[in-house]
Amino acid sequence: MNLLAIGLDYLMLQKDNVRGDVRQRQFDYARRLGELHLVVYSPRSLGLRKEQWADNLWVHPTNSKNKFTFIFDACRICQDILKQRKIDAITTEDPFTTGLVGYFLKMRFKVPLNVQAHIDFCDNEYWMRMRLLNRLFNLLGKFICKRADTIRVVARETKEKLEKYGIPSHKIRLISVHSDLTRFKAADGEGLRRELLSRGFSQILIFVGRLVPQKDIPNLLQAFRLVLKKKPKTLLLIVGKGPEEAALKRAAEELGVAHNIIFTGAIEHTVIPQYYAASDIFVLPSIFEGRATVLVEAILAKKPIVTTDVSGVYDWVIGGESGFIVSRKNPAQLAEKIIYLLNQPELIKHFGEKGFALAQIREKEIGDIGSMIALWEETAQCKS
Repeated sequence: MNLLAIGLDYLMLQKDNVRGDVRQRQFDYARRLGELHLVVYSPRSLGLRKEQWADNLWVHPTNSKNKFTFIFDACRICQDILKQRKIDAITTEDPFTTGLVGYFLKMRFKVPLNVQAHIDFCDNEYWMRMRLLNRLFNLLGKFICKRADTIRVVARETKEKLEKYGIPSHKIRLISVHSDLTRFKAADGEGLRRELLSRGFSQILIFVGRLVPQKDIPNLLQAFRLVLKKKPKTLLLIVGKGPEEAALKRAAEELGVAHNIIFTGAIEHTVIPQYYAASDIFVLPSIFEGRATVLVEAILAKKPIVTTDVSGVYDWVIGGESGFIVSRKNPAQLAEKIIYLLNQPELIKHFGEKGFALAQIREKEIGDIGSMIALWEETAQCKS
């Protein structure tokens, strides 16, 4: 089967060491496909060129002026591919700009369309309040999903919302994001933990993710201030980078918690497992997610979870058994559960082991790369 994929992640063309799984995932897909053509948004300023990564794998950067003109650039490149190669199905990274491109191509070339939804977008008030454009995207996303031949979601809540919107259940598949997670199971963080604790700390919290508004790290900082009143020797690792970093560092200073926080910046994906292994508790304070891959990484590192009640959480965390699920934007509740665990080292270990055991079952239940290939093959059989 030959697949045309449309996405936004041009970092894989720059051999990004932080998100290396994205690049590797394309090779894994290509090994099971006849041909894979990736058309990805890229800023014109980078001057990226088309690359052939394998005998059957090509990556086409759009070199767009902005993300609006990307729509037209992607349409042009994709039309050339569809005229030159036999394409059996189209898949898009989201039901928004890439989905719009995919829908146009489906209508013009009569090629079946698979749309993927990696965030909990459907009528999500938290997400829509982030920016005005998201309200338009909410309408566009529902429009595109209704007209797609198949839909891949990464969280049960998203599937249920789309079903309530009137999309037939048989068109929607819950399929986990394929990642090489074996390194999280066997990571050795003892050396790093000793080095961190030698600075006068006794226990370690960790957050991993982009420093962007949706992660609501100010909520975590507020909660951490409350944690330090009870557990003053606690260290918080904030692993990641993003546009909010400077503001978050200022906020940490203003709250008086900066001494107990390390902003690590971006860490190579091969090294991150050591940071999980070195920590005691993983914390996710987000206001919305799709399926937070970091949750699964932390669980496979046998770490208990304290997380807000965002999409995807209930697929992986059982409240009171492998972690705690708290309300969004509630620093007092977040702090309470963190303190509860910090006071009980044996419970930290028990929650970590229980979460790890549950994850082994969940991984098998919601699929892998083979499930994604099967969905694309099913899509190719649809009449467009």
